[in-house]
Amino acid sequence: MKKIKIASILLLLTVLTLPLVATSAQAAAAPKAKNLTSVTQSINHAAPDSPIIFSHRGSPYNNPDHSFSGYNQAIKDGTQYIEQDVWLSKDNKLYVSHDDNLKQSTGHNVTISTSNSSQIDKVKLHNGEKIHQLKDIFKRYGKKVHYIIETKKNAGDNTDTEKALIKELKKAKMTNNVIMQDESLPGIEAVHKALRDVPTLWLLDSVTERQYSEQIENAPRYIKFISIRLNQWTPKLVKLAHKNGFKTNGWILNTYNDNYDALNTLKLDSVFTNNTKETAQLINRWK
Repeated sequence: MKKIKIASILLLLTVLTLPLVATSAQAAAAPKAKNLTSVTQSINHAAPDSPIIFSHRGSPYNNPDHSFSGYNQAIKDGTQYIEQDVWLSKDNKLYVSHDDNLKQSTGHNVTISTSNSSQIDKVKLHNGEKIHQLKDIFKRYGKKVHYIIETKKNAGDNTDTEKALIKELKKAKMTNNVIMQDESLPGIEAVHKALRDVPTLWLLDSVTERQYSEQIENAPRYIKFISIRLNQWTPKLVKLAHKNGFKTNGWILNTYNDNYDALNTLKLDSVFTNNTKETAQLINRWK
């Protein structure tokens, strides 16, 4: 009987301390990126021997996507850029999440684009953190790190998400600390028109090398990066992108072989990685 009581007490203590563990990432001071340069300088110096590392959703192997704990780890592992995927809620708040529906990340069937902030704020990531708004990310990390932000929206949506992002960047005075990424050319154009100094990355999605070639050749020249899924890049496309004045970007690096293909075979100028520490170490090894 005593053993049962002791076990029950230990279980209760564990449950009670979970919120403390979950909030430790929020309570601790935000780390600062090492040797942080300006966005302009990092882009100008982006090259096969010094590619930019974009930390994909933070550190997704050991932390929930888009969590403070994941961002903290990515910064400690050597990134200068943490990625945000932003969705616009029903009441026009920018929430950071890869998916519109939060079932996978929280266990709750809540959809950002059709929900108000009062509903979204009730659910938690699997480590106990809330679903952060973009303003929360800016408030926590400020200019200690740079940001690469993707505007997410459903098929057929307009540029409302981009307009909300423009407003938030101006309000937070973060226009010099971000790269904006989008699959939608109208979205990229909207941001470029309002914030001409914010660099842009175009996420291409085609099937054949010829289709990618046509997109690259017809892409607006103000775009800084052409981004293609890693296994769809070819040496010919890399050469064509450079010929047209674009930096190259590949996604997503998960394995040693991915890193080797991106950094040694294709020699890309920037990469999205799920393992910032490994990618940073391999870049240094292969210089």
